[in-house]
Amino acid sequence: MKAAELHRCWLLHARPYRDTSLLLDLFTQEEGRVGAIARGVRAVGKGKAISKRSLLQPFVPLQVSLSGRGDLRTLGQTEALSAGVPLLGERLLSALYVNELLVRLLPAHEKEAEVFEDYSRLLYALAGNAGLEPLLRSFELQLLDVLGYGLQLTHEVVTGEIIHADAWYQLQREGGFIRQPPGVSDTLVLYAGNDLMAMARRDFSNVETRRAAKRLLRTALQQQLGSRELASRALFAKPALPTSTP
Repeated sequence: MKAAELHRCWLLHARPYRDTSLLLDLFTQEEGRVGAIARGVRAVGKGKAISKRSLLQPFVPLQVSLSGRGDLRTLGQTEALSAGVPLLGERLLSALYVNELLVRLLPAHEKEAEVFEDYSRLLYALAGNAGLEPLLRSFELQLLDVLGYGLQLTHEVVTGEIIHADAWYQLQREGGFIRQPPGVSDTLVLYAGNDLMAMARRDFSNVETRRAAKRLLRTALQQQLGSRELASRALFAKPALPTSTP
């Protein structure tokens, strides 16, 4: 009998299905985002089911086998490649936010090896001491680039002229920017050229750049997400949490 192919993956989201099963959103290295059913893992008092369910947690690097065809596969062999990534507080919430982004934006069954590696690196970086906002903003920019929705941060979208540090720019629907003349209406949402240039370099050392990047990327991502807001953003609305999150 041919051995089942094993897939390196992360669990992005799980929800109950029928009486004893789970519906999973998996991010696999080989096939991208895959929907799967974990049968019987919620059954009461069954040792194997309990053991498998304990592994089906976000931020645990997994290796699994998948059977079946179509949009919904069946989960088979499941093992952890290592201990789960230790995430707490706002870093845990930020990782949940990224998971929801991937569930909403990644096309099903399309290999996204670059995003997979970026995501893996991001999780381990979130568990460290690196600045939270630079990590998130860099990942968001890269995700938009890979999916074909990248922002043009170095040149104007119409004229092709380079972005100037001392000028102001307005975001266009297609992800480019148009320079605005001095004294333009203050009702427009504008971005300083020096902030756009810093974002292009992935340099978020300046607090004003971080603020501008957060505003810009929320707008750019929402254009791709549509009218439905991310549920994970509501987690950051609690007063006890800092306001520097997604």
